[in-house]
Amino acid sequence: MSYTIRKQTYSDGQAYRYHISDDAGNLRYLAERTGMLLPSPTRLVEFFDPDHDPTGRLQPPDVTPWQRERRYEVFAGDEAEKPYAVIEEKWGLVDILLLRLPRYEVQLGKHNYVVRGSRYGEHFYEIFRPCEEEEWGDEERVDEDEDRPREIKVGEVERPTAGPSYTVESTAAPLRQALLVLAAVAILIDMELYS
Repeated sequence: MSYTIRKQTYSDGQAYRYHISDDAGNLRYLAERTGMLLPSPTRLVEFFDPDHDPTGRLQPPDVTPWQRERRYEVFAGDEAEKPYAVIEEKWGLVDILLLRLPRYEVQLGKHNYVVRGSRYGEHFYEIFRPCEEEEWGDEERVDEDEDRPREIKVGEVERPTAGPSYTVESTAAPLRQALLVLAAVAILIDMELYS
């Protein structure tokens, strides 16, 4: 499943609204950065359906602005109490020194995903699922480092040169139906790029 995200920005490139559409071009969600309007701005993002009824939110952590690693919660529904998914933004010291992009770890129910980016690679961000030893085939090997867990690529986030701001694709069944989560990851990536 493929989704597109178009952003509306201020003159400095910072987005205040995102339009999230499916592969048929149908508008599925509007995401607004309502946290920017608070007295102490945050990364709070609220999701609305095409009729502008609330459908979810991306809740930022209560941390100081200089902390690099953050834990975000995705809530589905207007009055949801329990998070639908958790997204952790991870930085290593080497990532900060070499101006690398952050890594995101997504927990969607009992499923876990890792989203890794590359400023200069073939793909902007790739989505991986850790796999069990019996699932692993030689043709699927992504990482030759034996210390890292083995992973299978299940999606990607791209920045096309023309058209939408981002395209998000996933082949993993639980993730490809979780549009709020995929959109939240792409929005977090965008906020980090333009912060």
